[in-house]
Amino acid sequence: MLYIYSGDVPELDKNLKAQIGTRARLTVIPTCVNALSDAKYITSHLQRFEIKAKTLPRNACFDRDLFATHITKSAAVYLCGGNTYEFLQFANDMHLFPLLRAFEENGGVIAAESAGSIILSHDIATAAIPSSCPDENLIGHSLLNGMGRIPFHISPHFNPDHKYAQTDRNELQTLANISKRQVLLLEDGEGFIMDEEEIIYFKGQQKRLQPSLAKHRIKEHEVTL
Repeated sequence: MLYIYSGDVPELDKNLKAQIGTRARLTVIPTCVNALSDAKYITSHLQRFEIKAKTLPRNACFDRDLFATHITKSAAVYLCGGNTYEFLQFANDMHLFPLLRAFEENGGVIAAESAGSIILSHDIATAAIPSSCPDENLIGHSLLNGMGRIPFHISPHFNPDHKYAQTDRNELQTLANISKRQVLLLEDGEGFIMDEEEIIYFKGQQKRLQPSLAKHRIKEHEVTL
């Protein structure tokens, strides 16, 4: 089961707490070892909802066996936001994707925000698109394959009032056309739960994704006005 965030989504936090309880451990995974302070911020935020969140310790960022142990002993993991390219590199170095597949198959819950959600898609194309606010490719990544758990692109932090909003939509529409995969736009404060094929969308009160979220989705070969 997936919990996907764009910014703070308190209703998702409440549902995550109800899902895993207050005693089961949630491990917060940073985008890289240099982003542990961001992970600690998320940990503190989740703890305010009485979730037993723990930040992945620094030594586990260098030891694949220890990294895997922290995941398998948790009921849930939280993939932080940050630089998507760095996170993909870290995920590949630590063999994160096969760990997450086995983790979810065994009943584990995966929560993810921003970059953490982008790496769960087939690829991380939306790290560079829209061009008005791209992630910097600090490590010269050319292999952009993600986990493939989410069958569409995620474009978090979308601002429909931004002066480049229409240009952003056009660029994301082009991505949808070329990749033949839909693009889901998430504004800050929005998110969803994905359980197999069912998706529940959150913005304040929960509601079903379809048809409520249809206006947020850019479809392949279809221009959304």
